[in-house]
Amino acid sequence: MRMLEFYAYHSPLRNIHPIEKIVFALIPLILNILFQNIYTSLFIFFIMVVITIIFGKIPVRIYWKLLLIPVTFLLSSILVILLSFTESPLEGAIFQSIIGPVVISIMKESIEKALTLFSVSLSSISCLYFLILTTTIQDVLFGLQCLKVPQVLLDLIALIYRFIFLFLDSSRTIFLAQKARLGHGSSIKTIKSIGLIISALFVKVFHEMKDLNNAVNARSLNSYMAVIARTIPFSRSRWIFIMLISILIIAFNFTVGRAG
Repeated sequence: MRMLEFYAYHSPLRNIHPIEKIVFALIPLILNILFQNIYTSLFIFFIMVVITIIFGKIPVRIYWKLLLIPVTFLLSSILVILLSFTESPLEGAIFQSIIGPVVISIMKESIEKALTLFSVSLSSISCLYFLILTTTIQDVLFGLQCLKVPQVLLDLIALIYRFIFLFLDSSRTIFLAQKARLGHGSSIKTIKSIGLIISALFVKVFHEMKDLNNAVNARSLNSYMAVIARTIPFSRSRWIFIMLISILIIAFNFTVGRAG
């Protein structure tokens, strides 16, 4: 999380209006979900990765490291879709293995479904990474406010974001204190220490939330988080670029994507 914040604050694209970046991330994301095409998804993934790395100045090593986290979860999810566990062999399976009473099969339809899910998910993640690696949370909230997103939802996003850092910092501090007192010396001590961390975090978050609520009430504010408005002009050339990229993705889907 700290790393994401660092690159978002130092990104050369930071001073672009957040609405432009939100729209640029959302249009490929929506097209990707609508088309559900492996080639189109890979094409969107390529575009978003290139723009994020070249124009956003994100090191390839860092981007690859960030990508490995969701890819690990995706691969484990794909295995569930890819493999069929039955009591008898399936007709039309391209691979079958009998382990005791269970027959493990791989069907052609399962491979296509797994590849489509993987490519669509990976492409969607690249759209999300473009936004979070080039836009700070304050700018995202400002952009969403400009798009007339309800204040309750903005407060919810801001609070979740704030408390993620609180959870991380507090858990790290408590963990180091426990390590210094040999709190993780054995498996039983580790389980007990983790339980203490969880209970301490709940108490700390409760107190933080109470203090925050008191601060808001003392200032007679209508919301928890004040969105910082920035004066950033829109650019006609950037809107044309967004439109061209969208047209390029649509054209690719109905030519190369469908033909593939």
